[in-house]
Amino acid sequence: MKRHIAIILLSLCCLSSLQARQKKEQLINFGVKTGFSSTMYQVQQLQIADRPINEYTTKSEISSFYTAFARFNINRRHYLQTEASYNISNYTIVFATQQWDTNAFPQDLSSISTKITGIEAPLFYGYHIIKEGPYGMSFYAGPKAKLILTNNSRHHFENFPYESISETIRPINFSLLIGMGINIRNVFFDFSFEYGLHNISKGFTVVDLDEYTSYDDFIFNRRKSVLSFSIGFIF
Repeated sequence: MKRHIAIILLSLCCLSSLQARQKKEQLINFGVKTGFSSTMYQVQQLQIADRPINEYTTKSEISSFYTAFARFNINRRHYLQTEASYNISNYTIVFATQQWDTNAFPQDLSSISTKITGIEAPLFYGYHIIKEGPYGMSFYAGPKAKLILTNNSRHHFENFPYESISETIRPINFSLLIGMGINIRNVFFDFSFEYGLHNISKGFTVVDLDEYTSYDDFIFNRRKSVLSFSIGFIF
């Protein structure tokens, strides 16, 4: 009789523990995060007034993003996550004006500054390497799409031989993302690297001082790479 009671009590304890774990490990978790990033560009071609620009300096400025996400837990170790993120990217490239204008002084510089704003939506697979008690570590990877918000994006061109310059950015850009997350209870820290899959520029329209419009006198083809850090909370 005592043996039967002990078996029943042990079974109830195991069942209670299993139910508690199932309750704790929800099927879907929601969360928010914010952080900063450094955007860099791999220049594929830079040409001004039919002259190639081969020497330049890049200045990656700190950018910011704000994200809401949903995590779908496949099991204890594996999950899928999708996000909606408002992202602001800033970047400047500077080069000697003499590269396109031989009459310029050696100290003269030309620059292109961009502020590109968009909505990003990644979908990635994640794997928990460590998931013990309140602590965890995971790696994740997957594709990302970015919808450009043209009205909130800005370009500034300094010291060029044109009356006006405007660029058309591809409305949707695609990239691959890989990252690592560390969590302590519900608070987590993410580190990620993003690599652009294609040239983000569709082309430039320039109007010179004689009001002549050209579409191939200015070329700035580039891919983006982004390093990001964020802090967030998962519910």
